[in-house]
Amino acid sequence: MSSGDVQTIYFGGEEISYALSRTARRKTVAITVGFDGVRVLAPSDLDDGRVSEFVRKKAAWVLRKRAMYSELSGIVSPKEFVSGETFHYLGRPYRLKVVSDATAVVTRVTARGSNLIAPIMPEHDSMIARSAVRSGLRQWYIAHANVQFSRRIRVVCQALASEPRSISVVDQSKRWGSCDAEGRIRLNWRLVMAPISLIDYVLAHEACHMLEHNHSHRFWRMLETIMPDYETRIRKLDSLGHQFNW
Repeated sequence: MSSGDVQTIYFGGEEISYALSRTARRKTVAITVGFDGVRVLAPSDLDDGRVSEFVRKKAAWVLRKRAMYSELSGIVSPKEFVSGETFHYLGRPYRLKVVSDATAVVTRVTARGSNLIAPIMPEHDSMIARSAVRSGLRQWYIAHANVQFSRRIRVVCQALASEPRSISVVDQSKRWGSCDAEGRIRLNWRLVMAPISLIDYVLAHEACHMLEHNHSHRFWRMLETIMPDYETRIRKLDSLGHQFNW
């Protein structure tokens, strides 16, 4: 695969720059949008003009996705990891309660009612205590994400009559999920903070990529078939996403 230069088009007064790469293995153009920008993968024998024409046709989608990633990366919820702060799980708010516990060599967070209890050793200074609480919360979320994502993917995949090769929870603050060509789905553990309807959207999106590897018209038709209100869910995830990024 060859890596080319950066190309630029203009759409509705907006500049869209994209990194163009080429490979003889591809027969069609694929566009991806992430925190690292817009990337286009094209067949080796397709000239730049045809590629830019394809990108222009997808420009509205590219701008929407670019705005989503800009919002997610640009607004990080300030957390101090102290008692009284609010954290979300499956869209519901939980109040953090940090408690002194001389036996808490490791901070293991537990949920009690609408509280997340984080025990810490009393001799910890504030900086170490906050680090311990953050680590404990992260592990709690990861454990629950493994359970919830495995449960919800079965619901989503029933409509597609297809199962992922594997599903794993990863630490990737710059995207909600991904699916590779082998059907392996990876999901950001932070997604478990979102309401179930938004978790299902990300799962459905990545599950559709098991059958259609790019964002073609067929991909969006497939997603709309199993989730007619997917656009509403995208907008809601866009508006809430920054709350889960810490």
